[in-house]
Amino acid sequence: MRAFFYQFDYAIRALLRRKMKNASIVVMFALVVMIFAGIHFISGSLYRESMTALEHQPDIIVQNLRSGRQLPLPVSWAQDLQGIVGISEAMPRVWGYYFDRYTGANYTIVGVHPEKMDQEHFSMGGAVPSLGSREIAAGEGIMEARGMKVGGNIQLERPDGSPITFSTVKSFGSDVALWTYDLIAMPCADARELFGLSGAEAWDIAISVPNPVEVANVSQKVLNMFPGARVVVKDQLVSSYGTMFGFRNGFLTTISISCLLAFFILAYDRAAGLSREEQMEIAILKALGWETRDVIRVNMLQSVILSLTGFLLGFVAAYGHVYILGAPGLMLALTGWSAIYPSYPLVPSVNVTEVVALLFLTVIPYIVVGIVPVWRSCIIDPEVVFRK
Repeated sequence: MRAFFYQFDYAIRALLRRKMKNASIVVMFALVVMIFAGIHFISGSLYRESMTALEHQPDIIVQNLRSGRQLPLPVSWAQDLQGIVGISEAMPRVWGYYFDRYTGANYTIVGVHPEKMDQEHFSMGGAVPSLGSREIAAGEGIMEARGMKVGGNIQLERPDGSPITFSTVKSFGSDVALWTYDLIAMPCADARELFGLSGAEAWDIAISVPNPVEVANVSQKVLNMFPGARVVVKDQLVSSYGTMFGFRNGFLTTISISCLLAFFILAYDRAAGLSREEQMEIAILKALGWETRDVIRVNMLQSVILSLTGFLLGFVAAYGHVYILGAPGLMLALTGWSAIYPSYPLVPSVNVTEVVALLFLTVIPYIVVGIVPVWRSCIIDPEVVFRK
């Protein structure tokens, strides 16, 4: 054990003798780890946030399609669907997207039924406050974008351009920041007026099926009752979100391969051979009586110190860049380049498996490639090295 501590001390001193070279290796190592870890941090957080949001979605959503486009559907469909065995609730919903030309932001507006107020609304993931006529609850992002405060007024425009004034009674929020950050909740009657829908129309119908086994059977019954409708099952949404984030994550990872190639070039340069100074140092150690395994162990200790230092620095830098600074630059690639989409905070999500995989992808190869050139130098007679 004492010999190991001596070798560790020698490894540290040897690294300090070549500060600039080893510092550049650590910086390159940290940069590679930071990019790859940052991509996985963002993708994991967004996917986790999306999956949490989808937990509050209805089991089945029924939409009215014509010529491939969604149109309002009759509210009477909900009464017909309520008669299907296996459906506990079929609720017509009034919601849509509203472009605010004053802030350049796109808001999600949801009409809340009177009986759903002061309850846990299953499609929004948060408690909906009691709202009266011309009263709204706005998400935190909208409050910030408009510079609003609770009790203030906001004007929204009907399809014909005429304004409607609403009073903000609450800043709406839930445990799913992605879901409510750009959300406005208002009574269904006001939402219909804002979107130009009649009292007999709704945008879609949310169906709740208590037994998950019956979802597929109920979906088929809905299609049989309304052949022209589109039926969206929650599992399809989960699959779509997973595919979307997987594609964007893969896209960024592919671009970042150039950084990984630069790292491999650095490792190859290290494996191609040692400098004259390093060969002379190994020859001196051999002349002093060091065994080959001792020299290789010291070299491995140096590689471990450099690689783990770079890995930890890159990991901490990626965490700070994503979860403290909000991932400027990388965030645009995963959420889109639209300037009308409000920002939202990322919830930390660190996958231990991915961290370990990244550790083995970067640290282990760097340690291994340094063994061969050291072994080659060790088998050379020290006298031959001194004569050169």
